[in-house]
Amino acid sequence: MDRNRRVVNYSLLALAGTGMYFSVGTMFQTLEPPKKARLDAATFIDTTTLPLNEISYFMWQKKPLFILKKDASMMLDTKRDIHIGEYYYTLMVGICTHLGCVPKYDATLKRFVCPCHNGQFDYNGNALASPVTKPLVIPPFKLNNEMIIVGEVGEAYLQLMEASKA
Repeated sequence: MDRNRRVVNYSLLALAGTGMYFSVGTMFQTLEPPKKARLDAATFIDTTTLPLNEISYFMWQKKPLFILKKDASMMLDTKRDIHIGEYYYTLMVGICTHLGCVPKYDATLKRFVCPCHNGQFDYNGNALASPVTKPLVIPPFKLNNEMIIVGEVGEAYLQLMEASKA
């Protein structure tokens, strides 16, 4: 093969390789969610602003979140409570584990009552009355001082998951 033809072949090969490199790189970048989507995936809850012994409502990934800030006067649940500072918090996804409805909190009974089938959960999210058999789900969370970051897995979440298995 003559020298000129070899130069052309190597140039075309280099051009094809460069094109392939950038094509594959772009493809993998599109697989990673954009920064805005990653920020929207988490819900930040400042625990210092929550009312004591009352249910607060938030949203996470288009799902309702219930959080209860408790002092020592309320019954504690070691398998579901998060200890931050001098208070305990119960965090749960507000979707019934039976039919997927959103339970309403009845402050007089101190229970969540599902409007679809009248299933009941206590204020800790534990199932009380049938047809509900599973407690409300604890979403993944991470603690950052007085802030709860829902949507990221942290050490406190892993400890709760271990405690709930026992």
